[in-house]
Amino acid sequence: MTASYAAVLRTPHALRTFSLVLLGRLSYGTVFLSLTLAFTSSTGSYAKAGGLMALLGLTVSVLTPLRAALIDRHGPRRALPPMAAGYTVALAALAALTWRPGTPVPLLAALTIAAGVTAPPLGVVMRTLWSGLLKDGPLLRRAYSLDTVAEELVFVAGPLLAGLLAVIASPSLGIALSAALVAAGTLGLITSPAARPRPRGRHRGPRMPAIPAAPAIAAAATGVVLGSTALLAVAFSHRHHQPAAAAWVEAALAVGSTLGGLVYGAAARTPPGRGRLAALLFPLGIALAAAGLAPTLTVLALLTCAAGLFVGPTLTAAYLLADASAPPGARTRTAAWVNTALNLGAAGGTAATGMLLDVLPLPACYALAAAPAVLGALYLLGLRKRQHGSPNEAVTTHHRTMDHTTGEEFWDARYAEHDHLWSGEPNTVLVEEITGLEPGTALDLGCGEGADAIWLARRGWRVTAADISRVALERAARHAEAAGVADRVDWRRHDLGASFPEGAYDLVSAQFLHSPEEGMPREEILRAAAAAVAPGGTLLIVGHAGPPPWDPDAHPGLHLPTADEVLKSMGLPDGEWEVLRSGEHERVQTAPDGRVMTRTDNALKLRRRAG
Repeated sequence: MTASYAAVLRTPHALRTFSLVLLGRLSYGTVFLSLTLAFTSSTGSYAKAGGLMALLGLTVSVLTPLRAALIDRHGPRRALPPMAAGYTVALAALAALTWRPGTPVPLLAALTIAAGVTAPPLGVVMRTLWSGLLKDGPLLRRAYSLDTVAEELVFVAGPLLAGLLAVIASPSLGIALSAALVAAGTLGLITSPAARPRPRGRHRGPRMPAIPAAPAIAAAATGVVLGSTALLAVAFSHRHHQPAAAAWVEAALAVGSTLGGLVYGAAARTPPGRGRLAALLFPLGIALAAAGLAPTLTVLALLTCAAGLFVGPTLTAAYLLADASAPPGARTRTAAWVNTALNLGAAGGTAATGMLLDVLPLPACYALAAAPAVLGALYLLGLRKRQHGSPNEAVTTHHRTMDHTTGEEFWDARYAEHDHLWSGEPNTVLVEEITGLEPGTALDLGCGEGADAIWLARRGWRVTAADISRVALERAARHAEAAGVADRVDWRRHDLGASFPEGAYDLVSAQFLHSPEEGMPREEILRAAAAAVAPGGTLLIVGHAGPPPWDPDAHPGLHLPTADEVLKSMGLPDGEWEVLRSGEHERVQTAPDGRVMTRTDNALKLRRRAG
C-alpha cells in the first residue's frame, strides 16, 4: 500500500504541487475555529458569532461553483491570484479588527462576506490537477484517496493549531495565520508546472450540465453524517456523564475515514460507478444508525470508527465519478458541486440534529442522521435499474441495453491508461473513400482521439464528432487546436446507445464502432446513423472482420458481422440507397511485439438517393 501511494507522489510535479496546496488548504482547517473564537470575544455574544460563521459558511459553499467556473474559463494561474488576494486582505482585516473587542458587527459581517466570496477553492483545483498529472487509472484513484485523507487530516490538525494559538496568544493570530497559509498555498499552486495552461478546442455544441447528480447525492448524504456526528457524540457523552469523551468519538471517525480512504485507494481496481457509491453509502448509514444503540462510549467509538471506514471511500468515489462524467472544460466546476453538496449536507445535518436532540430520543436522532445515506444508496440503486430498462428515446423504438455509466467508465479508463491509444492517423478506408468528395457536413461516430475528424476538417468539412469518453474528447480537442482546425469541429459527448447527435449530414462515418463491453446496441446505432444521412449523402461503416492476427483468441464472445450482414441488419428501405462498396479490406498493422501483419476489415459504403 505504501509503495502505491509513493508512486503517486513520485509523479513529476505531484509532490511539490500537492504539498504546497495542502499548506494552503490547512487555512480552512484553522480559520473556522479561529474566527468563531475571535468573533465571540469581539462581540461578546455567541449568537452574533454563530450568525457571522453561518454567513461565512453559506457564502463559501454557495459560491464555490461560480468561482470554479471562473477557473475553468480562465485557468488557475489567472483566476486564483485575485481570489487569494481578496481572501487574504479580508482575513487580515478581520484579524486586526478582532484583536480588541468593540468592532461593529455590520463591519465584521461585510468582511466575512468578502472572505466567503473570494475564498479560493484550492482543494477543488487540486482534484482537477490530479487528472492531468496522472493518466493511469489505478494511480489516479490512489491520488484521489490520498487527497481525501489529507483533507480529513487538515480538519483534524487545523482546529488543534487554532486552539493552541488562541491559548498562547489570541484567536486573531489564527486568522492571520490562515491568511498567510492560503497566500502561500495559492502561490505554490500557480507556480507549479502542473497548473500550466493547456490548449483546448472550442466546444460549440450544446452546453452540458456540470452538476453530477449521483456524486452530489452521495456527498450530501456523507456531509449529513459528518455534520451530525459531532453533536450526537456530545449529546451521548453528556448523557453518560463524560463530556470530554466526545473528542475521542470524533477522533474515531477521523481514524476510520483515514484508514478506509487509504485502503480503498490501494485496493480499488476499477473506476467507481453509481453501484459502488450505493455499496459504500449503505454500510455508512447502517453503522451510524447502529452507533445510536451503543451501550457505552467505547462501543460508540468503535461503531463510529466503523462508519468512518466508509466516509473516505465514499468521498473518493464521488469525486472520481464526478471527474469522469465532467463535460469538457467544466471539470473544476463539476468537482465544486460535489464539494458544495458535502458542505451543505454537513451544515444541514448539524442544524437538523441540533433541533432533533431537543425532542427525540438519542437512538432516533442517530437513525435519522443515518437515513440520508441509506436512502441515497437505495435511490442510486433504483437509478441504475431504471437506466437498464429505460426506453432509448434517441434510437427509434429500440431499447437501451448498455449501462451508461459502465460504458463511460470503461472507455475513460482505457484512454487514461495511455497518452495515445491510437496511431493519430486517419483510418485508411475513410481516406480512400472520401477523398474527392465535395466537402460538406460530417458526423464522426465514436471519434476517439479525433484523427478522422481532424483529417476531414483539414479538407474543408465541418465535422460533428461524438464519443462516450470525456478523456478522449478532451484529447481530441487539444489535437484539433494544435492542427489549427478547432473552429471546424464540434466535440460532443454521447453514449450513442442512449442519445444521438441531431441533424442531417452529408457524410456519416462509423469507423470500428465495436465495444468489448457487453450490450452496446450497435445495430440500433447504425440505423440511427443511416437516418442521419441527408439526401445525396454518404454513409461509411468500417468494422473488424476478425480478431487481430497476433491474438486470435481476443474477445471470443464479440460477433463481428460482415458488410452484407451489417447492410441486412439495418433494414433500409428498398430503392432509397445505393451500395457503392461492400466487402473486405486489408491493411498493414504493426503488432505489439513489432511484427508487421495484415489485418482484414469489413467496409460498407452507401449513398442515399436524392429525392
